[in-house]
Amino acid sequence: MAATATTLTRGTKQYTPLLLSLYDAVVLGFSTSFIWRCPTRKFLLPMFVENFSERHLDVGVGTGYFPTEAISRIALSQGVMRTNQHLSLVDLNPNALESAKRRVNSKHSNVDVCCVLADAANPLPTQLQGIPYDSASCSLLLHCMPGPTAAKSRAFKSIAHVLSRDGVLVGSTVLGKAWEKVDGRYVPKPDIQTGRFTSSILGLYNRKGIFDNCGDDPQVFEDALRDEFEHVEARIVGMVFLFKAKGPRRDRVAEK
Repeated sequence: MAATATTLTRGTKQYTPLLLSLYDAVVLGFSTSFIWRCPTRKFLLPMFVENFSERHLDVGVGTGYFPTEAISRIALSQGVMRTNQHLSLVDLNPNALESAKRRVNSKHSNVDVCCVLADAANPLPTQLQGIPYDSASCSLLLHCMPGPTAAKSRAFKSIAHVLSRDGVLVGSTVLGKAWEKVDGRYVPKPDIQTGRFTSSILGLYNRKGIFDNCGDDPQVFEDALRDEFEHVEARIVGMVFLFKAKGPRRDRVAEK
């Protein structure tokens, strides 16, 4: 496992082997459907699969659910397994990296999996800056990262820097309150529209350090994506900000 100087945040420390064993059922099953109102199988997984290339970078890996499912579904639809599939996994937590790699290779032993211990808010390490990636993802990651929205958005710069000219980034993050788009800009909804149960879970997660998203602003996220990419699609489903960004701006990449 390649590593850089990293420090576990409060959010990443939560991902113990025990929590990871429950992650799919609790986070990807119950929470996305009934708390955040953005079901994994209806929204998050299809977006991931549709934009998963033979050379993919997954940042914030969870249990490896998304790439494992993507490889299976693509093989099923094409009638053949990809023979040159490469997957780079990036996370701050070694437990998550080991769990994700083990899951992918237990089902798809032919996949070349590389694990890198790194913080996406900083420039990605040199071992990821060789051959560009054609696709990248950061699913359910940003709400766990500490700091203001602008600081979290530095991850977009880091990822854009290692993508190919037509490379695509997809991702999702849980917002700290309900938002809607009005006249092309995101504005907060009244607190009552967040829902009492959802609000209480958000409050608990932020107090415990599982999340750090009380101040997350989807407009700042979208503006940062447009700074780094030529084409951006973004929307909110329930409490989740979904985005797809394609074509890193070469002038921005050259600045790094």
